[in-house]
Amino acid sequence: MGPTNNIQQFGRAKNALLDYFIQKLLVPKIYFDAQWRGIPIPVLAIDRAGVGDVHAVLFVERVNQSFGIKGTPPPRGLDELVGGSIEELRSLPCQFRYVAVYDSDTVDALYSPPASTAQRALAMDGVGRIGILSLNAIENEPTVNVLVKPERFRSSKEIVELADQYVAEHTADWEVRA
Repeated sequence: MGPTNNIQQFGRAKNALLDYFIQKLLVPKIYFDAQWRGIPIPVLAIDRAGVGDVHAVLFVERVNQSFGIKGTPPPRGLDELVGGSIEELRSLPCQFRYVAVYDSDTVDALYSPPASTAQRALAMDGVGRIGILSLNAIENEPTVNVLVKPERFRSSKEIVELADQYVAEHTADWEVRA
């Protein structure tokens, strides 16, 4: 098999997350490229056949920072990108939130978030923590590693209504069918 392109590698990373959620959740409905309250979410999982907790994943791509295009500013640091995704997820209505650091073209050591980033992942009231995952899609079998374990955020009527509406209006990319 020849080398995969970036689109294929990104798709493989999504499938690795699909496998992760299949193992972690009970009968999830999993959606790729979802729009959740107007925000593009690459992987959205709703547990218990669409009536349970909502899990949303944003991707941050880790790129080899020694390469760049002449005349363009250097890429922002990975910690800054992860921090920006944490801030974006902070107000997203769902019980579980994740930042997935996606490694598409490097074999460097896995990303290790500094303590300050892990601290920023906590909810302001301490009920909930945004998970940080590392995805390596360049291997024969893409892997998902949990760097910061997610903790459940408070639920709300808004989350329940959004989940009900989303499940009614969209076909899952993966679900158990009886």
